Amino acid sequence: MPPRANELLAQLPDSEYQQFRPHLELTSLSKGQDLFQPGDLPSHVYFPIGAMVSVMKDMEDGFSVETYMLGKSSMVGHCAVFGPCFYRANVRSSGLAYKLLVSTLHRLMPTCPMFVQSAMRLMGRAIAQLSQAVVCCKHHSVEKQMMRWMLITLDRTFESEIPMTHQEIADRLGFRREAITLALGKLMERGHILVKRGVIDVVDRQALEARVCDCYWIGQEKTKPNFSQLSLAFPRAESTSVWS
Repeated sequence: MPPRANELLAQLPDSEYQQFRPHLELTSLSKGQDLFQPGDLPSHVYFPIGAMVSVMKDMEDGFSVETYMLGKSSMVGHCAVFGPCFYRANVRSSGLAYKLLVSTLHRLMPTCPMFVQSAMRLMGRAIAQLSQAVVCCKHHSVEKQMMRWMLITLDRTFESEIPMTHQEIADRLGFRREAITLALGKLMERGHILVKRGVIDVVDRQALEARVCDCYWIGQEKTKPNFSQLSLAFPRAESTSVWS
């Protein structure tokens, strides 16, 4: 898969992209791998083209929570441009990414103003999405938050499947496992998803979009379509699920 499968690189004018291209190294990221830790000065930034990376905040009591997710639309390691990292970058889903030395990035930035502009815009969007996520967590049910989380995940990958168990989701989002199982069960009963062992398959994205809270549309800076013609009465999924 070429580097321009990453949307940030795809948006660059050819004159800037050609400066980046010789320095981009394809690498495979493994689930559970930490790319860097808080306080680190990362040696590389990453442009995912299949891998999904979680921005994790860890507490001294062992509690950790995913505050943001990075995929094909962004770059992992914005913090490296400004100084030590303030979060743990943990690979949530295995896949490919292109990596670039931070020293090379610093050298290229003065001659690549569109890249700098796009990267800053992504940082601004991240702040807006984090703010909206706080509102969602305070105001909406676990089910609504799960729908928002699933749709954001799909926006950042090329697949319709989310390879995570109930416990993994609970650990990353800070919910009890039982609450995750209940929320996913309701979505499966409506036919929106299929739950298999360690995998959530989104079979009806449009139905999720029609039911999700406005936090998704506001946070993703998308215009909410008119779903008035969409019937929300879905049959129970026929496939048998295996609860993770």
